[in-house]
Amino acid sequence: MSEHTPAPYRPRSVYGYALYIGSNMMFFIYLVWAVIPEDILHEKFGLTYWPLKYWAVAIPIWALTATAIFTFIIYPAINMLMTPDIDDIKTIKDQYSLVQCEYIPGGIPPVSDIPITDVCRKLYLKPVNKT
Repeated sequence: MSEHTPAPYRPRSVYGYALYIGSNMMFFIYLVWAVIPEDILHEKFGLTYWPLKYWAVAIPIWALTATAIFTFIIYPAINMLMTPDIDDIKTIKDQYSLVQCEYIPGGIPPVSDIPITDVCRKLYLKPVNKT
């Protein structure tokens, strides 16, 4: 199937099922390693080498810490670096700006960007009372 679609089709469903079964098996092995004492693993199952129980707690904590650092520090820093300065013309107009064009009075105006002068006039200038 050459079409890119999120709809399920046979290979995708097989891969999804295999990923589901594999991740559940890995989680079960992780729980066995983390919870069952080492002497039982050695005597009952004959398993002689397992990593230290320290890693059963350390790896998830390190992963969560790395995720938190990325989420709250690195990702916002990347966004701040990509944002133009406040006095840069790109904050007002760029290649994606839509120019205001004429429209029929009484009709719905076409989609466009509001010029910064109109925005400032509406927000910051006081209306003049004609009395």
